[in-house]
Amino acid sequence: MSPVTSATSGRIGNDGGVAKLPAHRPSRRDEIVDAAIEVFAEKGFVDTSMSDIAEAADVAVTAVYYHFAGKEDLYGAAIGSVLESVNQVVATVRPDDTPAGEDTLDQVIDAVWYWVDNNPAPARLMHLHTPAATRQAALIRREFDELHVRRAFAYLLEPVDSAGASQQRLDVTTLAIRTLVDMLIAIHPMRMPGGPLSSCSPDKLRAATKSLSTRLILAR
Repeated sequence: MSPVTSATSGRIGNDGGVAKLPAHRPSRRDEIVDAAIEVFAEKGFVDTSMSDIAEAADVAVTAVYYHFAGKEDLYGAAIGSVLESVNQVVATVRPDDTPAGEDTLDQVIDAVWYWVDNNPAPARLMHLHTPAATRQAALIRREFDELHVRRAFAYLLEPVDSAGASQQRLDVTTLAIRTLVDMLIAIHPMRMPGGPLSSCSPDKLRAATKSLSTRLILAR
């Protein structure tokens, strides 16, 4: 009898055992990226090997190299996947083509806060291991930051007309927006276990973050 393939359990061999899914299945790539997120978050870029990730994904190392040129390529895919998850969280609260309301920024803060609390490994990778680990990761992170700086201008209660506003006002507004985005990103690693704000009440800390965010938006 020839071997058969199950869509859910893998390939059943002649001996009745279930073999690992072949490397070329599209689903394997996502599984490898998910495993990479977990391992990189735990061990960091330098101390992680491709064998570590293959073991976590329950595939052969050759399967990892089938999808990724090397560790830097896989790290970039892992970082990109995590940051895209955050992009989707933010876009769910306010799609690009939807104006922001008075409470939109608070809703975005709540949504990202919830994501961080419920996705510890991706959040740890994003906040503790991303900066300058590789050139590719640094570029991905820079594009992420710039995207959210651009989006944050929509939270201004009084939009700035770049054609009619003074250069000083434009500079102050840009500084406020960049400070806001940097602060919203920086708050999460500080409140993670071992961080300087880890002992603070999460509810009080989130309320303080919202209050400071509003002040930054208004301080122009």
